[in-house]
Amino acid sequence: TYRLKTMTKTTTTTLKETAARCCKKVYIGTAVLPKPLFIYDHDDDIESKSGDDPPPIIKCATINPVEATDPHHSTPAKPTRYARTLFSEFNSLVIEHHLKWTPLVHSLPWPFHPEHAAAPPPARFGKYDFHHVDALVDYALLQNPQMHIKGHVLVWHVTSPPFLEDLPASQVRSHLKRHIFTTMGHFRGRIRMWDVVNESLASDGTLVENVFYTKLGPGYIEECFRWA
Repeated sequence: TYRLKTMTKTTTTTLKETAARCCKKVYIGTAVLPKPLFIYDHDDDIESKSGDDPPPIIKCATINPVEATDPHHSTPAKPTRYARTLFSEFNSLVIEHHLKWTPLVHSLPWPFHPEHAAAPPPARFGKYDFHHVDALVDYALLQNPQMHIKGHVLVWHVTSPPFLEDLPASQVRSHLKRHIFTTMGHFRGRIRMWDVVNESLASDGTLVENVFYTKLGPGYIEECFRWA
């Protein structure tokens, strides 16, 4: 938020409000993580009606109220400061981390709960867990149905599951295609813009010799866009 000073008065204008005044559609975006969106930090001003009782809490994935005694959910019904800033200042968001391939199928398989922190995540071969991203996307659209959401990213060698290195080309192609279809299909109607292939060029302009290039050749980029 910033202050717009005129000859007669000073008004406070959000970034989103400023973008709405432009003659063309302008997106003011930010990368978003689910944990600070749903869980209070030490800077949040947490209040309840009684002043002593904890605030109501909600399930991340469904946004349905649950009992405060439920040990598996600690998401506040009152928006966190992070959420208030997000929805007041921005009209666009991108998923910072949890929509990448490895977090979806290989790590981060549970909600953010302390009792699960010490347990090692299983290497789940092709089994998807959209818990975190569903929570973020659904909550964002609930707060602002016009929120522009970009999916990041479908294909990036840096965040691809390590099991791809051990597979023959035919299986890599099969898993790559299934990943694109599965992820985009799951968010059909909710996420309308996607980063399909990320950082495929080296600094000298040549193609990066990543796992997809090595296994499938340079044509993998075109294939990914066709599947998407």
